[in-house]
Amino acid sequence: MSHLRIRPAAPRDHDLLAGLLRELSAESAYRRFQVGLGPEPAPSLVDALLPDGLRGGALLGFLGERLVAHGLWVRVGAAPAAEIALVVTDAQQGKGFGTEIAAALMVDLAARGVERVEVFASATNDAVTRMVARQAPDAVPERDGATVTYSFAARTRGSAVRTVA
Repeated sequence: MSHLRIRPAAPRDHDLLAGLLRELSAESAYRRFQVGLGPEPAPSLVDALLPDGLRGGALLGFLGERLVAHGLWVRVGAAPAAEIALVVTDAQQGKGFGTEIAAALMVDLAARGVERVEVFASATNDAVTRMVARQAPDAVPERDGATVTYSFAARTRGSAVRTVA
C-alpha cells in the first residue's frame, strides 16, 4: 500500500482544498458534511476547513502531487477536547488513507494539549464506525437520531505534524 505524504494545511491551500471538495461524489460529500455541497463549495466552508492553529489544525494527504485526503481537528468549547473529521477522495476510499490521516490528526492534537476526541458521523457511515472500532475500541458512542458521536481519550504519544518539504 502506498502511504500518504501528509503535511499541515495553510490558508494558501484554499484553492487546492476546494478542488478536492469539487471532486467528491454527492454521497461522499454528504457523509462528511451531512449536507450537499453543490457544484462549487462555498469559500466560507473551505476557509472553515483551514483553521488558524489556535482553534484547531488541518492536514492534507497527498499521493505524489495529488491531494487525496483532508483531515481536521477543532477544539470543542473551553475543555481540552476536539472534534476530528476527515474526507478521502472517492477513488482512494477503502485503501487505509483515512486511517493514516486520522492517526496523524491524533498525534497533532494530542501534542497541542487535547485530551478528549469526538467523532460525529451519520449512524449509517460504516467506514467511520469500523475505523473508530479499530482505532479507539474504548470509544463511547452517543446516538442522536440519525447521527452518532463517539468520544474517547486522545493519544498522548508522538509530536505535532511538521511541514514536509
